[in-house]
Amino acid sequence: MNRFYRTIQMILSFILAFLSLSIVSVFLSETLMNGVITLFVRVSNNTRSRIIFIVTFVIIFILALSLLVRYILSARLRKARITEGQIGVIDIGVDAIESIALNAAQTAQAGVKAAKAHIAPFKNDKISVHLSVMAFSNIELPAMMAKVQERVKKDIERYAGVQVAEVIIKVSRVDTIAARVD
Repeated sequence: MNRFYRTIQMILSFILAFLSLSIVSVFLSETLMNGVITLFVRVSNNTRSRIIFIVTFVIIFILALSLLVRYILSARLRKARITEGQIGVIDIGVDAIESIALNAAQTAQAGVKAAKAHIAPFKNDKISVHLSVMAFSNIELPAMMAKVQERVKKDIERYAGVQVAEVIIKVSRVDTIAARVD
């Protein structure tokens, strides 16, 4: 999972834990209950405080909703990888699909020196493949990367049985070939 989403999840989990503990404390103590009621009355009477509270809780709600949607999309990716065989279920992991993509990129004979792959869910139980590539400098980048795209799509569909909607390649670095001195 992305570091940003893990951080947001940690913050939302902390807020939820704090709110739960606060609510339990309020219901256990009559003094706290009166204090919370007084606080809400004061906030509702002050327009500026009310707007701050509303904006804060709307932001928390939107973040929680976006995390929920991300988890649902991740589950769709999981469903797309599971197939039924004659004897049972076959579950192909994301790491395996990424390995197939990396192997295809490097064996495409297209000047790829190194690559990193990331698989993401797409519409209609398909996947999106994102490759970050370091290429050699003596190649025609657009033509060779198109060759890599075709090879990656073909290999994943053939070996994993998962439909690929798109293959996005980002050439992050071009490695120069040093001249050999004998």
